[in-house]
Formats: sequence, C-alpha cells, structure tokens
Amino acid sequence: MINGNIQDFLDNLYYGAEMFFEFDGKRYFIQGWYDSGIHYLVLDYATKSDNYVWEYSSEDSSKCVKNFLNARLWNGKKFYDAEKEITWLEPM
Repeated sequence: MINGNIQDFLDNLYYGAEMFFEFDGKRYFIQGWYDSGIHYLVLDYATKSDNYVWEYSSEDSSKCVKNFLNARLWNGKKFYDAEKEITWLEPM
C-alpha cells in the first residue's frame, strides 16, 4: 500500500473507519457502521455517487472485511493482489 501501512488500513476496516484511497486513477471512500446487530461496510467513489460500488452486511464484522478483501473490485483482482497499487489518501 502506497502512503500507508497495510495493517493499519485493515484494522480500520474492522472498526468501520472512514478512509479515502486511490486505485487506477479513481478515488474511493470506504466506511462501515453497526446498527441493530448488523455490521455494514460500503465502498463508494470519493465523489459520492448515488450508488455504492460495493456493499456487504453481516452480524459478524470479520465477514464484511473478508468479503471486501476477496471481491474482485480492482480490475478483476482481489484486494491483496492490487494493494501495492493502492494509495491511501488523507481525508478530503
């Protein structure tokens, strides 16, 4: 991961922290929350489009993170296959 520590990024996913990052010239925003016994993790373009790029919900936050890491969102790659091309950005 460019401009950040991959372990810190992953830890933040479990806490649902709001984070901005860039991949292949596109800026993304990821965040999570907990409501009524359900954990949510959603990925959106940083420009705040009306539709999520990816979303997942579960009673177990680790399932949300695992699903995000295994989703082929990065030009057909999983997160770990693309993480060296991902730049962690400061909040906009």
